[in-house]
Amino acid sequence: MSQPRVRERRIVTRRVTVPGNLARGCADFNSGRFFECHESFEEIWQEEQGPLRNFYKGLIQIAAAFVHLSRGKYTGADRLLRTGLGYLEPYRPEGAMGFDVEAICRAAEDVHVRLMAAGPGAVGTLDLARRPHYVFDAGKLREEAVKWAAWGFNGEGGSRVMEITVAE
Repeated sequence: MSQPRVRERRIVTRRVTVPGNLARGCADFNSGRFFECHESFEEIWQEEQGPLRNFYKGLIQIAAAFVHLSRGKYTGADRLLRTGLGYLEPYRPEGAMGFDVEAICRAAEDVHVRLMAAGPGAVGTLDLARRPHYVFDAGKLREEAVKWAAWGFNGEGGSRVMEITVAE
């Protein structure tokens, strides 16, 4: 009996910028490439050790919820929407890194309400076009990076090119 083939992953070093990953993640999410969005934001989240860590985790979990929704997976979508919203809750009033967190949360809550109303048997009928819109104001990044002491920025809020190690 043959063994299942194991996908080999390799470790690579990449050079990234937070603004570049944010822009790519937003574009991916807004065009329905939820897994790719998750990956772009995760590269930042894995390095961020400060107060923005949970903000990025919330965005990632909302994106992952849409991966589950697009695959008709009710339980995973429900869990990830709830936990993602929980991670984003502290950032709702003022936003973070140029994102309107309140708008993202309201739209994600609407999706969650519709998911609960549809139930497990009808998750595939949800209109995924009615979802949050990931967008950030790049003009606020410098100020926000200083405010949050964000990874990937210098002390004046200027973006830095950062080396990260990832598995592909």
